[in-house]
Amino acid sequence: MSVRQAALEHDIKQLLARELHDRVAQTLTSMLVELENFKASQVGRKSVLLEVDGLQDSTRGVLNELRALFYELRGEEGIGDSFVDKVRVLIARFHEKTSIEAHLSVQRGWPASLRPQTALNAYRIIEEALANVRMHSGANAVRVALKRYSFSHLAVQVKDDGRGLDTDESRPLGLGMVGMRERVVILGGELRIDSNGGHGTSVLAIFPKDLISSQDLLVPEVSA
Repeated sequence: MSVRQAALEHDIKQLLARELHDRVAQTLTSMLVELENFKASQVGRKSVLLEVDGLQDSTRGVLNELRALFYELRGEEGIGDSFVDKVRVLIARFHEKTSIEAHLSVQRGWPASLRPQTALNAYRIIEEALANVRMHSGANAVRVALKRYSFSHLAVQVKDDGRGLDTDESRPLGLGMVGMRERVVILGGELRIDSNGGHGTSVLAIFPKDLISSQDLLVPEVSA
């Protein structure tokens, strides 16, 4: 294959990936969020909730297949095998830019490998939570924890010692919170925000454990 042909093929793949992301993936993400909002209004209607859960699972399946295709078309390597290292670098850069003390703990039971789409969405949730700490919290310190929440679920937590935030559900969410909520919905999980005025804020994202294989090793418990 000539250099010109290779460059053309690369450009076509990049264009296709961008179009699929902008036109299809974003629509599927919106559908997931709308279904989640619909579920909230169906309290006590078990048959409806089960049907919506099935629709969400199917939509996530298609979305995950699309994201896997994005990686292939763009020639990108996922961060599933280096997730902890990537988060450690993110936290170090956060400290350098803000002078806010930042610590990472990886608790026993956190897997050594995650599927690329799981790793990317979890990473972005942490990134967005740290951005909120930087812009709004007035915090002196922040702690990021990667932990096993239950036998079937993992959790990432970003907790600061800042001024806290208004958790009144009647108020519109900021773009950062909306982005985190969308990503945790994509993962089939739950986002919990706990904040009291003057006592800091905790962002906890809980999502199903989604390993590369059942043979994945666990990361040793560390704190930094």
